[in-house]
Amino acid sequence: MSKEIQQKKPRIKATLKYLVVLVLVLLVTIFQDFLSSRYNDYSFYASESFLFNLFWILILPVALILNGVFTKVSAFSNIPVLMVKRFLFVLLASLVHILLFAGLVHLISALFYEHTFTFFRNLRFTVSEDLYKYLLIYSVIALVLIRKKRPIREAVLKSKYLNQIVVGSARTKTAIRTSDILYIAAEAPYIAIHTTDKKHLHTATLKSILAQLDSEKFVRIHKSTIINLSKVFSYKSRLNGDYDIQLSNQQELRLSRNFVDNFKSRFSTLQSS
Repeated sequence: MSKEIQQKKPRIKATLKYLVVLVLVLLVTIFQDFLSSRYNDYSFYASESFLFNLFWILILPVALILNGVFTKVSAFSNIPVLMVKRFLFVLLASLVHILLFAGLVHLISALFYEHTFTFFRNLRFTVSEDLYKYLLIYSVIALVLIRKKRPIREAVLKSKYLNQIVVGSARTKTAIRTSDILYIAAEAPYIAIHTTDKKHLHTATLKSILAQLDSEKFVRIHKSTIINLSKVFSYKSRLNGDYDIQLSNQQELRLSRNFVDNFKSRFSTLQSS
């Protein structure tokens, strides 16, 4: 079995479970309408009962779509007060559901039924009779889906980066804070870690040390040089594709044209944060 099919299997199972639950809910609600018609002595129409119980079909799609909006759209995801965020979710989800339901009933009845239930009639009836159901259902869903942001992932990501690098011989060890590093250069068979007052040789490769440093602050500017973006004072073009970078200690380094785009992007991001 291919990997693609294996990845799709959980989605297919989840979809089938949702469809089974949906069919059961529809059958139960239609049966409830039937019992109500017998108890209250009025005619029962299975087709109309099915049509108006399509209400249940829209709950999960609307909830998932609105949850995606509140997760990905910064205007909603950055709302600081949780209760306000949940309140907006309930209002928007209810509004979207009511409009979709009124439109769906109108469309299906116009296509397949002798009598058409107009959009605005459906809208008025739903708001006057069933609004509390929408607010109640989406209030419960909001409690489940809309929660406080947990900055755990960010903390875990930051903690995996080195805060200091220990260099030196077997007898003498020196701990260098990564925030003090100006740049790191290849100096075979070592790498040279440059700080404001000293150069430290360390047994590692540029590739391995770069993987352990915060990618928001350290970036490659040449095949043999990594720079600390927080130590960059300015940079200017050589008019040949390369650039000169001036560090906070007035030292200049060459920025290779092959690394210009990545450097500019990272530097701009750091400056705006």
